[in-house]
Formats: sequence, structure tokens, C-alpha cells
Amino acid sequence: MKKLIALILVIASASMCMAGVENINDLKTAKKGVLKGSATEGFIREFIGEESENISAYDTFADTVKALKDGKVEAVVMDLAPATYIASEDKEIKILSESFKTEEYGIAFKKDNPLKAEVEKALKELKDEGTIESIFLKYMTDYVDPSTIDYNLNAKNGYLWVGCDASFPPYEMKTAYGFVGADIEMCAAIAKKLDRTLVVADYAFSMLPAALNDGRIDMICSAFIISEERKKTMDFTDSYASEVEAIVVLNK
Repeated sequence: MKKLIALILVIASASMCMAGVENINDLKTAKKGVLKGSATEGFIREFIGEESENISAYDTFADTVKALKDGKVEAVVMDLAPATYIASEDKEIKILSESFKTEEYGIAFKKDNPLKAEVEKALKELKDEGTIESIFLKYMTDYVDPSTIDYNLNAKNGYLWVGCDASFPPYEMKTAYGFVGADIEMCAAIAKKLDRTLVVADYAFSMLPAALNDGRIDMICSAFIISEERKKTMDFTDSYASEVEAIVVLNK
């Protein structure tokens, strides 16, 4: 996925400049917005201090950006690809050239779920075939019609219930014509390998672990960062993509 990160950085470069909060160290005293329940929230709280009153968690990335524009926070920390997507549409915000850190995405399962091994095998095959990289590169450069995604209807082995927060472009989005995104299409390819029909269940990001634990979904695939804290309560596949944590500020 090194090519993917390089491509994202190139796309983002037009939006990158410095003002206000200018670097990582400025985050220690600035008012910060993060996505509720995200690994980023945990990283920031660890970096700043658990008791910091300058961290506000929001339900969606759109909410974090609104808080930034409303002056409730001075910076937002989010994954670079969504930040790049949003900044390309909203010229009132920009991405700082200094990123926070790089993390790995994985698919999460309830502890000891045998389905993990099946999905991991399919995931490896898709990686080896170059399918995953081509899917992700496509979503960084092209519009994708939701109707072109093959959900493998009427499959022999039942359903594959995938939980995501479909407000996370370009990884997962909900449109008037259906779900679309790099994670969605990747899961569709996995479902086809397993001869299952893909079913996408849309939840608020912070509710995904509960949905997994309750058995409402088989797995979480929502640009879900692999972290030691999450590994305590769920199992992960190997990483399928890397992502940079970016700092977003107002474009003054």
C-alpha cells in the first residue's frame, strides 16, 4: 500500500499549508476535534493526556469539520484520505504538511470467530492478485458508480454482514444509489471469494464494536485502525492498507 499512501500525499499537497495550529506540538494546548470511538481519539488522549479538557469527540467527520468552522475547535485530527476528500470539496479547510502518525487498517471480528480465518485467506488472495491495490487506487482518482459493485446476490453460503460507518469517504459512503467506497468494494470481493452475499450495515462509528459483540454483524470493515486496545476485545486480520493521521485547520 506504499503506492496508495504516496498517491494520497500527492493529491493532498495542494491543500497543505501552515496557519493557526502549525504542528503536532501545537495540538497539546489547542482545542481538538476527533471522531468519537476512533483509534485516533485514543491516540490523541494518550498524546495529550487522558484528562485533557481540550478534546471534543463527534459522531461523524462532518461534525468535526462543522465544529472547526464554528470555532468550537482549533484543529481536527483525522485520517488523511477522508481529510483530502473533504478539503477538495471545502476550501475553508486545509491539511497541515506535518502528519500525526501512520496506522494500519484491518478487518475486525468477535474474539475466536472462525470466519476470520476464511476472510483472511480471501484477503491474502486479493492482495496477491493486486485486486485490493487496484480498488484503492481507483477510489483515489475516479468516481465509482454504486451499481457497479457486485454484492454476489443469491450466493450458496449465505450472507456476509459487514458493519461500517458510511460517512467516511473514500472508504465507505452512502449515496442515493447505494453504498460505495474502497472498503465496500473490497468486502464485496471478499464475499465473492467466500460465495456469500454481501450485506452492508451502516452504524455510527462508535456503535460498531457493540454491533459486532451483539452478533448483529459478522465483521467491521470501516477504515478500522488496528490498535493494542482494540485487540483486547476483538480479533483482526492482517493489515490491508496504511493511513496517515492528518491535522486539519481552517484555511485562513
